[in-house]
Amino acid sequence: MSTRQDAYSGEGIARRLPAEVKEWVEAKLDASVVMGLGKMGETGDARCAGPRISGFGERHTFSEWLLPLSAKRGMAWETQPVPQTVRKSVAFALSLGFGNGSPLPQPSGQFDVFVNDRLAVSCRVVNHSQVWRTADCTLAFAANRLEAAAPFSSLTLSSLIRDEAFATFGPALLVVPSDWVTPGSPAVIRVEARCPVESTRWLQLDQIPALLHQTDIYRAVDLLGSRPRIGNWEVYFGDIHTHSGQVLEESEGKGCGLGSRRENYEYALGPGGLDFYALTDHEWQVDPARVQEYLDLALEYEQPGRFACLPAFEFTSVIYGHRNVYFRGPGGTVVNANRTGGPPVMDVEKSVTPEELWEALRATGVPFMTVPHHPSSTSHPCNIGIFREEYDRLVEVYSVWGSSEYYGDFPRGVSDRYRTLNVQDAIARGHRFGMIASADGHDGHPGNAQGGPMVKHHHQFHFCGSGRAAVLTRELTRESVFDALHARRCYATTGTPIVLDARVNGHVMGSQLPALGKDEPARVAVHCLGTNGIDHVRIVRDGRIVHTVPGHGQFELALEWEDRVADGPHSYYVRVVQVDRESAWSSPVWLG
Repeated sequence: MSTRQDAYSGEGIARRLPAEVKEWVEAKLDASVVMGLGKMGETGDARCAGPRISGFGERHTFSEWLLPLSAKRGMAWETQPVPQTVRKSVAFALSLGFGNGSPLPQPSGQFDVFVNDRLAVSCRVVNHSQVWRTADCTLAFAANRLEAAAPFSSLTLSSLIRDEAFATFGPALLVVPSDWVTPGSPAVIRVEARCPVESTRWLQLDQIPALLHQTDIYRAVDLLGSRPRIGNWEVYFGDIHTHSGQVLEESEGKGCGLGSRRENYEYALGPGGLDFYALTDHEWQVDPARVQEYLDLALEYEQPGRFACLPAFEFTSVIYGHRNVYFRGPGGTVVNANRTGGPPVMDVEKSVTPEELWEALRATGVPFMTVPHHPSSTSHPCNIGIFREEYDRLVEVYSVWGSSEYYGDFPRGVSDRYRTLNVQDAIARGHRFGMIASADGHDGHPGNAQGGPMVKHHHQFHFCGSGRAAVLTRELTRESVFDALHARRCYATTGTPIVLDARVNGHVMGSQLPALGKDEPARVAVHCLGTNGIDHVRIVRDGRIVHTVPGHGQFELALEWEDRVADGPHSYYVRVVQVDRESAWSSPVWLG
């Protein structure tokens, strides 16, 4: 976790002057910095500021435009003139905001950002800092002001922003190649909204004349310059549980999800803002004659260093429970939970057992792992009594179905849960597994699934995110992501990119250590960098909370706790809960 810049990070004790801030940013980015809002042009369906504004800067004008995600007409504006001499790239400095527009969760969609009529990048509403990248361009948004209401409650933030579940504001840097602009002339930036259904979410543009030196622009520069790190590992975030609308390679709209398979991959790579991804269509959605074509899509979209993809599918047994299957490379297979083919069936005789699934997967010779999910859901429970640590390397603790950590955890997600069959129950049975989260998204928006009226499971939306998995690895490739997941060197978040380092006696999450010696304590060390203020951190031993530390709203928290326990195997994991209820769960460390 890196040291951050501030207004006095330069030489001497004087604050950097505006010209010095600009020079520093340009040197860090090797890009010419241009104020991104000069003169508003077409406002389209954007709403203009009222007497009470919502921006986050002290020096702020009443020039504020809010573009709804359901807007039919986008907005366009001119930047300040580009310098006559430019560097390799041009970085447009903007003041942006994102919000939900309703106390109820809303469908996701995307905003397409064009520079001089060329699509630069696509983004989405976020409640945290985020970077979106394409082959040529990058948009880095630093969430420097964050607001969140309690579930079913709302905020009033301005004359325009009312009944708000969450909103966030901050500086952004839109970096494009210099040959996209004309030296000496302003560029034209245009934003178009895209959403398949009605949504109240929004993007806001406002004007802060002294944006570079009267906001924390350093946060946006940090996002462009480095990745979060834990020890010698970099931290990457992905969604490895989503469904398309395709069935048998030919029918779109008949699956339990939305969009084609390619559209789901492209959203994950683009506005989804993911580092790694897996499409896990149900086995009955895949034509048995075209299995390799389906699995090979992951190889086609793989971009080492930028976007890693795991070949995967979902084994959808209503008798034994749902498991996702992930392969390390090509050559895998798809196994139907229904012996007779087609969708799942409530029939023991016709249902493939987990043992038969593992046998069929072993026969491919391709390294694989299986991941049970939403185990305590009464509609799709998973029999955690059938558990093979060799293959069941992880459990999905959170998704659009809610939290599976323990009964009563927030947000529940679905209406009815068994009071057992959850993560803490599985730990009590002696099972060893890592923890991840992913969306189980059905709305065509990997990384930010929030349901909607067109989705089969229309109840699947949340006041938190839809779930992301985090891995600790030294490079971003399919193999390295798989290996980190398989080694349980990973953790779960509700959706925000919380950075969580949890260790026991110096060993990283997922480790298995010998039993403690006589009078030797278990030393639990936690270092967390939140995306919002941290409410509290829990240390969980053997599936039960044994220590809680308040966070007092700090964004960064470090703690050490010593535990002396009797002989016998023990496990420790950490849960971080922010003031906005977004959370992260570490994979356990086992002793003995």
